[in-house]
Amino acid sequence: MPIARPPAIGDIVEIYCSKCRLNLDASVAALVNGEVAKVMCRTCTTEVKFKSPVDMNQKKQQAIQKLIRLREKGRAGPPEVVAPPPTPVRQLWEELTDKADVRRSKVYERTRTYKVEDVILHGVHGMGIVHDRDQDGELNVLFRDGFVRLPSDQPRDEE
Repeated sequence: MPIARPPAIGDIVEIYCSKCRLNLDASVAALVNGEVAKVMCRTCTTEVKFKSPVDMNQKKQQAIQKLIRLREKGRAGPPEVVAPPPTPVRQLWEELTDKADVRRSKVYERTRTYKVEDVILHGVHGMGIVHDRDQDGELNVLFRDGFVRLPSDQPRDEE
């Protein structure tokens, strides 16, 4: 039977890492009076105080019991998430895109001409529907996030 020697700096010991919250291997980083004082977790490389490994099943049961107590008090569980009602602009976008024929959509280019109710695909804003256009060819396009003004009928840059 081998004789147990006192731990030395650099030895590998099993600990409970308070940062990882798991039983892991660690290297001894500091000794006080021959006892391990600090260790460096070999997983997260954090230097923590030495704490002996814990029984993870017991820890899990304690957490379950705590949740049961909180539930009995009516404070447990995540809060119920209620989605805000859709905005009028969002409702309009959903109605128009439900009716739109996406197969006839056009990729947006500032040099093209578009009509009202054309479905366009924009690189940043996504799918949109031309809501109206002014005399200068400026489009008012309805995207999921709202209306955006886009130029159209612009001359091509010749290089």
